[in-house]
Amino acid sequence: MKHALWPWLALLVIGIIPVLALMVIGAWWVWQQQWYWLWLNLAVMCVGIVWITARKINRYQKNPLIDNAIKFDTPFSQRDQAAWAAVQALIPSINKNTRQKLDNIDTWLQIGQQVLTLVARHYRPKAEQPEMDIPVTELLRMAELVCHDLHAQIQGNLPLSHVVTLADGLNLQRWLDHLSDANAAFRLGRLILNPLTGGFYEAKNYAQTKVLALTLPRLQDWLLELYVQKVGHYAILLYSGRMAVEQQRIDVLSAKSNKDGQQAMKQQTASNQEPLRFLVAGQTNAGKSTLINTLFDSPRAAADVVSCTDAIMPYALESEGQFSGLIFDTPGYGEKTSWLYDNREELDKTDLVILVCNANNAARSADRRFLQEFQQHFQDQPNRKIPPMILVVTHIDELRPIREWQPPYDIAEPNCVKAANIRAAMDAIQHDLSLFDDTAIVPVSFGNNNGMGSYNVDSLLLAIGRQMDEANRARLLRCLKDAKNSEKWTRLWQQVTQSSRWLLSKIVDT
Repeated sequence: MKHALWPWLALLVIGIIPVLALMVIGAWWVWQQQWYWLWLNLAVMCVGIVWITARKINRYQKNPLIDNAIKFDTPFSQRDQAAWAAVQALIPSINKNTRQKLDNIDTWLQIGQQVLTLVARHYRPKAEQPEMDIPVTELLRMAELVCHDLHAQIQGNLPLSHVVTLADGLNLQRWLDHLSDANAAFRLGRLILNPLTGGFYEAKNYAQTKVLALTLPRLQDWLLELYVQKVGHYAILLYSGRMAVEQQRIDVLSAKSNKDGQQAMKQQTASNQEPLRFLVAGQTNAGKSTLINTLFDSPRAAADVVSCTDAIMPYALESEGQFSGLIFDTPGYGEKTSWLYDNREELDKTDLVILVCNANNAARSADRRFLQEFQQHFQDQPNRKIPPMILVVTHIDELRPIREWQPPYDIAEPNCVKAANIRAAMDAIQHDLSLFDDTAIVPVSFGNNNGMGSYNVDSLLLAIGRQMDEANRARLLRCLKDAKNSEKWTRLWQQVTQSSRWLLSKIVDT
């Protein structure tokens, strides 16, 4: 049965009449004392402060409550990125439809199952129940990882989350339900008996209610978004097969790299870590072999590199005397040469591509064909990541004016004709090859340059260093398949051995 509201409103009006009368009398007194303009200026200043502060608070509220971006320890392939985009697109609809049901544990289970099914269908589109196509042990491991991450986030960001128990929350809610009517009567009585104090406390309660109304939905959104992202992230690792692979299995030297490393190092001992593999490609006479000569710190290693390459040759990169990677010199491709089809294995094992282009060669069709075939090769493998690329523009010393060579040249803001022509050559190559704006383009010169030697090689080394993280991600996904197969056989052997020991012990006991 609903109670009538008008008696309470009438009592409230009667109670605030003295306060209203006091406000009118006070305004009249301010006017009589000629303090009206002082009061008006003070009021305008206070309103201005409130307006500026409110804008800053509103701008802050548009930002996430807590930095919710997940820093992934493992790289994403093209298929993984598409699955992650689908998970991110699911978050707004979940927030809108289920915010009022988050106090029910079944809601969280349904959301987790929805995310799991979404990712599973992305990887198993032809399966009737794709979410079931996983080993039980990996599903348990995923649940463990999600709970571990949620525990760390909640404990690190929510005050008293490690102190308040579930029983405390339930008891508090019961007490609040019982005291709601008594609290309403107390507030009304306080407002009637002491309007000034009552009005102050009512304003404070109103502000607290507003703050809670703004904070609680944002807290719910943060927790729900974090939960969906964590489930989606580990579901991607689960259905892509990456969760089943131990990190140390990926670091083991592969057979192909072992062979190439032995050829490059000759009698030296190969490393026990899978190396990064750099592929140097470009048209004939673009300067690929000269680039490799320049990159080698050891004069002996540089002397082994011939100036004209007719086959793909691996060379070992050394750092402080240790084998650190493989760099492959390739034969130049021409207008009709499609050596890419004959060297699919080397291309497939590439982690970083260094594309060399001659600044004075306007024929770019062969370079475009190489890029198209290169990108298509990895687009046909959605479980792989397209290796990063660095474009090296060589022979810049031969640009007009030819006889001028006074480095360094500012290519960001050219201040001379030579620098402007270098910048124009870089822009033309980027436009002709349809490269992305963030592609690293480095102009270099490997000539003698009147005794000054090579130019801008340090910028090339810096560009390579900046791509190391992406190259390492490509390396990990490259090694994933071999590591996964090895992990399965190793795990099977351990299970067979353990079960055989258990069975033998039972037979002996019998």
